[in-house]
Amino acid sequence: MWAVTVVSLLLATILLPGFHFDTTVPHWWTVALTLPLEFALLITLLRPLLVLATLPLNSITLGLPTLFFNGILLYLAALMHRAFHIDNLLYAFVGLALLTIINNTFSGWLGIDEVYPFFQTILRRLGRRYGMKPAPGVERGLLIMQIDGLSWRSLMRARRRGRMPTMSALLGLDTHWLYRWHAGVPSNTPVVQSGLFYGSRINAPGYRWYDREHKIVRSAGNPADLRICERNAAEHGGEPLLAGGSCINSLLGGGADKRLMTLSAVRDPDQARTGGEQADFSLFWLSPHTYSTAVLATAWDFIAALVWQTWSRFSRSRRHAPRGFRHAATRAIATALLRETSAFWIEQDIARGVPVIYSNFVGYDEVAHSAGPDSNEALGVLTAYDRKLQRIRRLLKRGAPIAYDVVLLSDHGQSSSLPFHRLYGISLEDLVGELARRRVPPRRRPLDELAYVAALLEEMKEAPPAGGGRWLAMRGQLTLERLRNPSRESADGEPAQEVEVCVSGCLAHLYCKEAGRRLRLEEIRSLVPGLVEGLASHPGIGFVVALDENDRPLCIGGGGVRNLATGELVGERDPLAPFGDPQRWSVELTRLAEGADSGDLIINGSMLSRRRVVSFEDQIGTHGGMGGPQNEAFVVLPTSWNTDRRDLRSPEALHAHLAARGNRDANPR
Repeated sequence: MWAVTVVSLLLATILLPGFHFDTTVPHWWTVALTLPLEFALLITLLRPLLVLATLPLNSITLGLPTLFFNGILLYLAALMHRAFHIDNLLYAFVGLALLTIINNTFSGWLGIDEVYPFFQTILRRLGRRYGMKPAPGVERGLLIMQIDGLSWRSLMRARRRGRMPTMSALLGLDTHWLYRWHAGVPSNTPVVQSGLFYGSRINAPGYRWYDREHKIVRSAGNPADLRICERNAAEHGGEPLLAGGSCINSLLGGGADKRLMTLSAVRDPDQARTGGEQADFSLFWLSPHTYSTAVLATAWDFIAALVWQTWSRFSRSRRHAPRGFRHAATRAIATALLRETSAFWIEQDIARGVPVIYSNFVGYDEVAHSAGPDSNEALGVLTAYDRKLQRIRRLLKRGAPIAYDVVLLSDHGQSSSLPFHRLYGISLEDLVGELARRRVPPRRRPLDELAYVAALLEEMKEAPPAGGGRWLAMRGQLTLERLRNPSRESADGEPAQEVEVCVSGCLAHLYCKEAGRRLRLEEIRSLVPGLVEGLASHPGIGFVVALDENDRPLCIGGGGVRNLATGELVGERDPLAPFGDPQRWSVELTRLAEGADSGDLIINGSMLSRRRVVSFEDQIGTHGGMGGPQNEAFVVLPTSWNTDRRDLRSPEALHAHLAARGNRDANPR
């Protein structure tokens, strides 16, 4: 590591003016050999004290004082020698960034970034002191790493293109097998996590839904609404999958004892922040290598997002969703900053021997929404994830106190899509308004990835700064809040309109508010004549689901009606035929239709081709409903588990499979 740092320093002085060696000074080269050691000594002695002194301010401002201290320490190291010059502090900051980039490149290429982990060793010892402790006698743990939104088909394409060499190597060793599993419907994160964590998807209508009892629209982007979903799943499900473990960067907590960047835990009145969770945030700011890498990776991803946006606007053949500066900023946080922090906390938990560790990497899903699931832009995000997987695998071999079974999976996939309003010149809300002869104003829906950004910001605002840092903290909070919601308005938690349409990708729930209760098909036809027929016959809508007078769900299409309970088909065309396996979808849609908060009508976009669907949101890659790869998730499991096809048929089945292995392996020997 010392040799790599010396080489990096010499290259940085060649590339950057104002950051150079004075070769006229005798024996100037000895400074190049000793300066990295002196800089490391200053970091070891002074940096922890400076960071701890301003820790609340670090938490509020995403660690900007930490970055500032790194530059000052490098500048102080340069002042100790006549042969090395840094013209001013600006050159110190730029030089430090350049030095970090070169150093990380060489270290990663040589594979020595964790062979000599001096600072990592110190931080892991601190983490073991303040963090979770493994139960006595536990010899084996479970590590679950999720990639949000990556379908089995897109994973296979990424492997063929060489985007995920670490995963390919893992599968090539025959220690793990790759499976395709069925995520069900709705195919979105909160619903699938309910089944995966608790074995229950009861009353989980989608990402957004209308609460008839309280007469408000709820969303999975709202922590209080997520807690309702989690309570329902916990009450009707089994033992939480993550009990006694940690949950990192997730929507639901899964019963974990430690929840970092978990949206359902934000401002939870029933559970205060634990000391171990606060310690993990503090340790991240204390790591000079990890924090600098996170900042540079975020900046690089922000620039890359702007480049891709420019390219998509000038490329006529490229389908893309409208994007701007705010999208680039949120993408950089979701794909880079959250990836780096999650990987750091996974490593901390592995070093502690936490029996169950779960983490979700959200960057791919966010990029695929706007660029497409199989685009080079989206698949490129997987390469950065794969490098983190490689590092974690090395740590599991060298620095884990217990053995871990590694499970890699996705919660759902994404299907290529075309927005409904682009194809037909009208939004779904406007179409419903025309058919119902009522005004149905569309709600402004915030970006899904902002839910994770919101969790990060809320976590970092827990400890308010005092004294002179208050003004800077307030300005930082204001900027971050504008990034999350620039118009200061929310689409969720507002009173519903007379007819409410809650859209989740290619799935939508329609609620007729007038009755104040769940309406049956004939009641809807009587109250709003022509609405059901108009929706079912529209080319952009695949089918509509409603309950008959006996509370049996009916799937209604333009050319036929299927009774989901009995399988009876009336008409020329089965509305489920384009989606494949009507029997499986009948079971899934029946469960969804019977939910207390499901819409009076459930609407799914039509299939444009085998893998492309119509989305009710402005997305090029979509999920939430049925059709194409969005329902075909992947899971990589140890070969010794003897996985059966029945273990992969639903989130509940996979929960039982994982829980059985986790409980058996976590038992003291």
